[in-house]
Amino acid sequence: MFKVLFLFLFSTIFLFSNEIEFKEEKYIDALNTSVYRNGILNINKDFIKVAYPQQDKSFTFTKENIIEKNAKKENIITYEDNLDLTIFSKIIESIYTNKVENIKEYFDIKKSNKVTTLLPNEYVANVIDKIEYQKIDSKLKFLKIYFTNNDWINIVQTQ
Repeated sequence: MFKVLFLFLFSTIFLFSNEIEFKEEKYIDALNTSVYRNGILNINKDFIKVAYPQQDKSFTFTKENIIEKNAKKENIITYEDNLDLTIFSKIIESIYTNKVENIKEYFDIKKSNKVTTLLPNEYVANVIDKIEYQKIDSKLKFLKIYFTNNDWINIVQTQ
């Protein structure tokens, strides 16, 4: 469950406007296949919401907690109870505000040829190999997350 949530939360990093439509490709190495889905990201000064309408699933990041919803239930996750989700929310906020330096305690940041690469420290490196993304102005050209098990996620903003 955590890995699915981890993948989902990490895939929401590209927060760059009030409402963003995106396409996500998740490659699963063990099955040698990709899964595709579309999502919508809404950004407000008090919260960030990521929704997958076709799956009737969403995550809302507030200042106090994370709310996971699906058609049947709502689950509240506190930041204090889950350090991993706390790190992910910092990543999301840092990229959204263009303050990537705010996640230096978790990642080394390298920039070259307009691509930003985040190299994880020991704590995050047991799951993530690296993250690469490129923004043109405020639009995400791509975000690719490489996992240590050879899975990866590629996200492209569609609007």
